[in-house]
Amino acid sequence: MSFIFYNNLNSSDDLDLVIENIPVIPSCNIIYETISIDGGENLTKIKGFEDISLSFDFWYKANEDEYLIKKSIIDNWLLSSISKELFYSLDEFKTYKVKQVKISETKTTSNIVRHFTVAFTCKGLKYMTIGLKTKIITISGTILNNFGTYEAKPILKIYGSGSITLNINNTSFTVKNVVDYVTIDSEIKECYKDNINFGRNMTGDWPVFSIGKNTISWSGSVRKIEVTPYWRCY
Repeated sequence: MSFIFYNNLNSSDDLDLVIENIPVIPSCNIIYETISIDGGENLTKIKGFEDISLSFDFWYKANEDEYLIKKSIIDNWLLSSISKELFYSLDEFKTYKVKQVKISETKTTSNIVRHFTVAFTCKGLKYMTIGLKTKIITISGTILNNFGTYEAKPILKIYGSGSITLNINNTSFTVKNVVDYVTIDSEIKECYKDNINFGRNMTGDWPVFSIGKNTISWSGSVRKIEVTPYWRCY
């Protein structure tokens, strides 16, 4: 039986929901920008990616006394903001980043069988499930291989102190006045420690992992780096 995993719950094991359909897995559509060049050919570059949509038809059993409680549990699960990562068991190697959720009205058949549809609007690029696992690096010069098909924007939690410069291939950034640790989130472009904004202490390029091999090295006092690479693919 197929299932989705979302907001830390399994639709089948935790909520007794049955997926009725095999959803259409959409392709990634690129948004291009055309730049006119006087006296030459136009240039085309990637501007972004269109959102994609995944829809699931669910059913579950609930009598009149159970229905309102069950529906409330389902709505809270789908609409809460604990996590925005959607995993579908029949597409196990990819995970989707959810931007919006829409829930249809519930229809009842056979007195106790309830049907509803959930439409997830997700980012156009998909995420490789293996790239959501955190890797620990303790040796400067370590190589990470980006197996995705597009550049990745990782989260790095750097444990160390003082002024630290981190190099990824030919780019680098520096964070000053580190005490114990600091977190760099390239996707949202934030540098912080817990709830404290550390952005004013950072200079340089936001870390990006290119397709293929990426060498990570550093100068300064670093004990370890926890890397969540977020490998991305079309």
